[in-house]
Amino acid sequence: MPATSADSNIDPSAAKTDLQGIELAEHHFGPLLHPICATQRAWTNYSINRLETNQKYRTVAVSDSDEDEYGYGVGPDDVWLSNSIKSCIVQIEEEMGLQAGTLQKCITILYDNTELDEEDPRSTESNVRIYSPTTPMYIDVHFKYHCRARMSEIEWFYSLGYKIQRRPPATAGDICAIDNELGQGGPQDMHANNGWQSLCWGYYDDSNGNYGRNWRRIERGRVGLYEEGAVDVYETLFGDLEKPAPTDAEAMFAYRRSLVRGIRLLLAAVGLSYKVACTDDEIDEEPRDLMLEGLSDRWVGRGIRNACGLRLTKDAEKERKGTQQRLEEAKGHNYLSDDSEGDEHGGYEDDESSDQGEGEPEEMYYY
Repeated sequence: MPATSADSNIDPSAAKTDLQGIELAEHHFGPLLHPICATQRAWTNYSINRLETNQKYRTVAVSDSDEDEYGYGVGPDDVWLSNSIKSCIVQIEEEMGLQAGTLQKCITILYDNTELDEEDPRSTESNVRIYSPTTPMYIDVHFKYHCRARMSEIEWFYSLGYKIQRRPPATAGDICAIDNELGQGGPQDMHANNGWQSLCWGYYDDSNGNYGRNWRRIERGRVGLYEEGAVDVYETLFGDLEKPAPTDAEAMFAYRRSLVRGIRLLLAAVGLSYKVACTDDEIDEEPRDLMLEGLSDRWVGRGIRNACGLRLTKDAEKERKGTQQRLEEAKGHNYLSDDSEGDEHGGYEDDESSDQGEGEPEEMYYY
């Protein structure tokens, strides 16, 4: 739900008169983070867009309040998203060695409709805009999620996608226009048109009589990311990222970890903390209060890692076990691996995942 922001006392018309270009952006949103050289018009339009959008909606960096813009009390459902975003973004700011708030102030919530089941979301839908601290551009991120346990089955689906805007207009964002761009079909169709890119989606398939007492966790899902897309995301947010020579292993690893961090920022912008393993000493850590994988296999972490060109030693084996678990689940068996006691989703404990060839989207259709 829209709300006023900390910038609501700023007159957007000032953006069109006194300062222009990067000076205008630096005045209202500085210090910028190593801003790139761009035309005066590009930085002016970016500034007007950001000022007016922040006035119309609300930024994550606004002070906590017990009341909304209409004077009504604010409940846990109303603050879950903003609190989750702050918590996730702080982690990334610390990893990058940035001053606290550098990235938080770049996040504007255009729409939020969250329904909690005790402390965890039963359903949530959000549209969030990430204004780059470096370039006169922004990325819109849309997330829709539902998970509810019934007597004999679990309803679960989600879809996460993004759209890069390289030439912001000098007008405020419009949530209705964004909604009209999104697909109205299933999770796999939600971010397939009008410049939107799918990051990942998943659901439990209840077709072919899979419901009631015979219900099984038949998982469908896919990571739609690819390396070019990961580069686009990073460079939109933080400027040009030069790819090092393949012979420089240390520089290449830093390059690929940077790509992973850029994708993690998209997830963080909608309150999802997903720590993607980049070395064999690390593990994939999925969000605590939302489920992006329906079984034990951490295929979202694997797909992100794959798109950024990283492959871990155990990835192939983890993928094989994940495939086996899905086959067993589809047959109606509670599959456990030889070296596991099982986890909260039923099945083996799978902290890491695998991927396919470098730079290719990982097909995760489980039929």
